[in-house]
Amino acid sequence: MSVFIARRLLRMAVTLWVIVTAVFVATRLTGDPIDFLMPEGLDAEGRTAMIAYWGLDQGAADQYVLYWRSLFEGQFGLGLMERRPVTIIFGERVGRSLALLLLTLLLTIAVGVPLGVVAAVWRRHRIGTWVLFVAFLGYAVPNFVLAILLLLLFSFTLHWLPSAGATTWLHYVMPTVTLSAYFVAALVRYTRNAMLDVLGQDYMRTAHAKGLAPWLVLVRHGLRNALIPVVTVIGLQVATLVSGAVVIETVFAWNGVGDLLVGATLRRDYPVLQFGVLTVAGAVILVNVLVDFAYAAIDPRVRLA
Repeated sequence: MSVFIARRLLRMAVTLWVIVTAVFVATRLTGDPIDFLMPEGLDAEGRTAMIAYWGLDQGAADQYVLYWRSLFEGQFGLGLMERRPVTIIFGERVGRSLALLLLTLLLTIAVGVPLGVVAAVWRRHRIGTWVLFVAFLGYAVPNFVLAILLLLLFSFTLHWLPSAGATTWLHYVMPTVTLSAYFVAALVRYTRNAMLDVLGQDYMRTAHAKGLAPWLVLVRHGLRNALIPVVTVIGLQVATLVSGAVVIETVFAWNGVGDLLVGATLRRDYPVLQFGVLTVAGAVILVNVLVDFAYAAIDPRVRLA
């Protein structure tokens, strides 16, 4: 176990280093943020003074070293636009984004796994066909198109749901459904395929021959053995969830981390963008480590070491 943990920590460190370095280089290739910070007509002397104030007059290598030094010291810098610590800027928005992502993940699992089981068990009936048809629709319709359709129907036409904001539980309905549609469709197909591989195994026929209840055989012996690929897919979906949340937050004016990262990218706000990418990357890597530990909890045959 200790060897496994050491290897995972080393991989996490290397992955974070690669991601932060790539973002550091990419952001500085987009242009000079002073063009967005300063008003038009700024003279050369004032521009030079502001560049020196923000430390942008140093070479890229010096900026890179200073950035990593600040990370180890726990100082993540000030946002170039708001002139506040980036930790405070993110702290004001991260709660909304986490709530949206958690609700989406719960809805995806609660709907995708049971429908996948139904599609596998009733694969020769109309029920299984309709489940797959709905899953293919979830694949085919982009999330931003679905978001606009829901806005036109439930906000503009029926006036049932609010179109923007995150103050009440009604504000969560359309963003959560929109963001989870694609992932429910993916999880249905993966769960169905995993269950089809399990249903024909010898231990399933043995469990039925012992006289166990069909639902007990399906859940205890079937679904549990099919969860390994399903858990893998769920872990991989977390990274895609984050990228999809950026679009959904923009459409529904969610004012979360995704919307913040879009604005930081457009305005070349280096500290906010770098801290945001570092936070998201760390969360995704942590989830994948937890998925590895979940393998052993689901299937005792899996040995982490």
